Amino acid sequence: MVVVNRVRRIIRKIDPWTALKVSLVINFVVALAVVLGFIILWILLVNAGIPQGLEEIAKRLALLDDNASLVDNSEQLFSSIVFLALFYMFAQTAMTTLGVIFYNLVSDIVGGVEVIVLEETYTDQKESTPKKKQKNEDRETVLMTLSKTIKQFRNKSEPEPLQIKEEENLD
Repeated sequence: MVVVNRVRRIIRKIDPWTALKVSLVINFVVALAVVLGFIILWILLVNAGIPQGLEEIAKRLALLDDNASLVDNSEQLFSSIVFLALFYMFAQTAMTTLGVIFYNLVSDIVGGVEVIVLEETYTDQKESTPKKKQKNEDRETVLMTLSKTIKQFRNKSEPEPLQIKEEENLD
């Protein structure tokens, strides 16, 4: 059987050190995903020939010199993408940590954020008693039900005696 209780909790403090660690890990994973996604996208674009086509169009429009190239300069492009991802990671982690510190200061004045949580507890009455005790209880219940049914049959077969209530006189 599942018992569900509604419990109100108030979040008054958040540990800045914990927020820093969690934020750093999450932002590292996001930055890594962005860098790897850009690398995969760049490889697909180069295999499709899109940067070379854009390079030829830019040369025709005189936006690039004849000896300049978009494809050959990919090492500088990747290093700038990695730098931007690292900058994002550290900036976002710093902003999160500062946000937690400001939240702690404001929650001292306001009182925090109230959250309603549903707590589920699983209870099984048969599992809570030991097996030997449970077998004895099962035997008792079987004997008790058997005796109750025998009493019911006796009461049905025998006529019930009349019960006369005597009234008390308070004189």
